[in-house]
Amino acid sequence: MGEYRGGMNYWQRATGSWQVRLVGEVTVHGMDGTWEAPDVGSRKARTLLALLGVAQGRMVTVETIGEELWGDAPPQQPRANVATLVSRLRARFGAAVIIGGRRGYRLGDTIRVDLHDAAQDITYAESALSTGRPGTGLVAAENGLELIGTNLVLMDYPAPEWAERARAMQTGLLRRGRHAGAECALRVSQPAKAQAIAEAAIIADPLDERAYGMLMRAYDALGEPARALVAYERLRTTLATELGTGPVAAIRDLHVAILRANAVSA
Repeated sequence: MGEYRGGMNYWQRATGSWQVRLVGEVTVHGMDGTWEAPDVGSRKARTLLALLGVAQGRMVTVETIGEELWGDAPPQQPRANVATLVSRLRARFGAAVIIGGRRGYRLGDTIRVDLHDAAQDITYAESALSTGRPGTGLVAAENGLELIGTNLVLMDYPAPEWAERARAMQTGLLRRGRHAGAECALRVSQPAKAQAIAEAAIIADPLDERAYGMLMRAYDALGEPARALVAYERLRTTLATELGTGPVAAIRDLHVAILRANAVSA
């Protein structure tokens, strides 16, 4: 991968185009500001935009769009109605926002989506971590987490299967981003930042052993080994209660190492 330049902010300055935001309500962000949900268009227009955003550049058939917009009660001319919604979105955000016609539609090539931008950032962070560039990895991980960590994706769409897929993607990205971010922070000697990121991961998943390991290392680096040992006991108790098992060998070894180092220093 090339040099990381700050994700969406750099990209947008370079292109002056749009980003569809699926976190929270469906909004659109551009150089001139943010169009909140009511300003984007009607409920059906926002649903269409969200559906195309989740598809990540893939063409969505008009039949699928119609099913999601109207369910079992379609209008007499669903294709024409979809075309009207597309026309209104193009009028508001430019002809390039949606590509397609009678067979189906997709977002234009220059239109970004927060969920997929975050995926690029987090993948970059993981790559940077594995190639010895934890500093740029930390920046990328934080950018990705900021994009999708403030609210639930598509919060106005609790039921549709396509929205559930997007929320599952968000959950997985947040976990990956927190793991990469905490590890990068530890490697660039920012244990307080690693602590905060690891704690967020544990709040999301109290059984996240990898996050607990990074939390323990962060506490130890901060000169608080006692808190690291308390974190280990919390993990051990949680695993025993929830799964009837104990921490993996790597976490047990870390626990022993902190105990020994603390005993020597004492």
